[in-house]
Amino acid sequence: MPPAPAPGLREQVGATRGSAKRLIGAHVELGKAEFADIADELKRAAILAGIAVAAGIAAALLLSVGLPLFLGEWIFGSLGWGLLHGLLFLLAIAIAGALLAVHVSGARIGTSFLVGAGLGVLVAIVLGLALTNRGWAIVGDRIVPLASADIRPLAAALLALPVVAALLFGVLSFAQTLTSDDARNDVHPPAFGGRVAASLPAALYVGWLAAFAFSYSTNRPMFDWSIVGVAVGALIAAAIVLAIVSAWRPGYALVTGLSLGVVIGVALAPLSAVAFGGRVSAAIGVTIGLATWSTLMGIEVARRGIDTDDLKERFMPRRTIDMTKETIEWARARMPLSRRS
Repeated sequence: MPPAPAPGLREQVGATRGSAKRLIGAHVELGKAEFADIADELKRAAILAGIAVAAGIAAALLLSVGLPLFLGEWIFGSLGWGLLHGLLFLLAIAIAGALLAVHVSGARIGTSFLVGAGLGVLVAIVLGLALTNRGWAIVGDRIVPLASADIRPLAAALLALPVVAALLFGVLSFAQTLTSDDARNDVHPPAFGGRVAASLPAALYVGWLAAFAFSYSTNRPMFDWSIVGVAVGALIAAAIVLAIVSAWRPGYALVTGLSLGVVIGVALAPLSAVAFGGRVSAAIGVTIGLATWSTLMGIEVARRGIDTDDLKERFMPRRTIDMTKETIEWARARMPLSRRS
């Protein structure tokens, strides 16, 4: 058979072009397949990474919530202590972080922490050794010897501590309004109803004190109708007298100090009169230490304030603004917008 005629130039170019298209199409299909595999792998990696991140967040939450509860149960014998301590600790950390963010000195925050820690340790030691309970028992033997021995420390604390605290805060408030012009100007007695409300804690304590004294002296139960009448009468009389006294500016400061002292004394009386065990005393010490830390940080900021000018300087691009102003002045000097007449 004679050989087939050789393909022409056009056929060779067409065949080469077709081969190139098929080669490029094969590469494109291979690339699509590989990118699809890579996309599937990325999806798989993203899903697994999301699971890992979610598990880490859940573990952190579990640790932050469960650890205080575990420590409270393990050390202090109650989950409630762990919940309270965790809440107070996170609150203190939040306050400290906010103060550091506004450039409050770290030394001030550290000093507040040391004071709170020292006070907490002192309270834990005093309550753990039942020193206050023993002291109030001795005082109770002197002032209420006829009371039952198991309630004698509490009765002595409720009789003495609110009185001492009320006199202390009342005298300090009264003296401050007399010696300081600023404090005198800041005191503005309200209307009669407001003055009665301000004197109500002190009046309530006076009513209870009169009822207790009458019951103790007559050996009657505290819920006898005659004792209730004595308590109500003493309460009304004390509220009226204190409201009249508080119409005067220093008198209003005196009455508010008396009421504040009564509230603090009544709150601290059971705490100091009851004989707690070692674990509960330690828990109370930690609670007072954390609360004191947060309170002192707040008082320190309220007393000294925050340097707002420094905050403005730190959060304002002052150098950029100054450089822009200089550039504008330089451009105006060399390319004036309008001719001067």
